[in-house]
Amino acid sequence: MRSIPATQKRYVVVCRGPNCRERGGRELRKRLGELARGDAPTSVVGYSCFGQCDDGPNVVFYPEGEWRGALRASDAESIVAYARGDTGLLPGTALTPVDDDRTLHDSNIAELVATLERDTARRQSRSRWWWPF
Repeated sequence: MRSIPATQKRYVVVCRGPNCRERGGRELRKRLGELARGDAPTSVVGYSCFGQCDDGPNVVFYPEGEWRGALRASDAESIVAYARGDTGLLPGTALTPVDDDRTLHDSNIAELVATLERDTARRQSRSRWWWPF
């Protein structure tokens, strides 16, 4: 586990692969998005596939590095609560991908998050101008 500063944004990264979608991943992602909307420290992001298809739908908590599978849309409240820092019971099952796969996906997720944060910062830094006519 990584040490997370209290002010750092947390991400719930949801698998969008075909197996996870068939098992309810789309509904899970939609419900997570509804619950996290307007919550500054928590964001829901889609990811192509974690390679843990037999255990889907899957999510990864970033930057914690916690991988969970066998989730349902009804688990969304607990997932968002965990992402917000609630240490209650997390639904689903813990996933233990092969080290090489985990390293690759963790790296890809870190790059995805860095890109999202950079793009957000860029949008916020643009000065708004006012046309007087």
